[in-house]
Amino acid sequence: MGADERVFAPQARALPDLTVPRWIAPLSDESLAQYAQRLAERIDPARPCFVGGASFGGMVALEVARHLPHVLGCFLIGSVRSPRELPARLRALRPLGRFAPFVPFGCLPLSARLILSMTDHPMVRQAADADPAFLRWACRAVLTWESRSDEAPFPVHQIHGDRDPILPFRCTRPDVVVRDGGHVLTLSHPEQVSEFIRERTRATAGDTP
Repeated sequence: MGADERVFAPQARALPDLTVPRWIAPLSDESLAQYAQRLAERIDPARPCFVGGASFGGMVALEVARHLPHVLGCFLIGSVRSPRELPARLRALRPLGRFAPFVPFGCLPLSARLILSMTDHPMVRQAADADPAFLRWACRAVLTWESRSDEAPFPVHQIHGDRDPILPFRCTRPDVVVRDGGHVLTLSHPEQVSEFIRERTRATAGDTP
């Protein structure tokens, strides 16, 4: 949730046509679907395109794709297709979603800045820069996510690590499972992720008149 465009740095270098938009500020009490609709209006290229995201970004991408008239498919990287695919421990917290505004998310960037003195890991740098208000909203958005259907009206291409501790791959239906892959596949296994995207986009382009 605290990641930004830096999480896709390897893919941006490998895929010249890739664009990574920045998050927009969420509105008060805005649902994930409502946020995605506003984001879709901001980024719509008005031509055939793919969308995708990692982890929480994949959930947002699924909802964004519903509002893009020329979408060719959606890529999920260490993400899930619906709230029903969240692990049991997260689904158990869904009734508590309304209490997310009271969680002290401001502690995360502070803790990450402390850890930065001991390591320079890319995800720690991103956590140190994370916006507590966005983290608070994103937590609530996940716990209150109401997907309209497990089956999207567009192709979904999903890659997942077999050692993902946050969103276990057994809870969802990935097309490709990356051996020894954790939650941040874009950084830990960049070549596999880039090649997966490249192969699927090429295959779809071949089917498109």
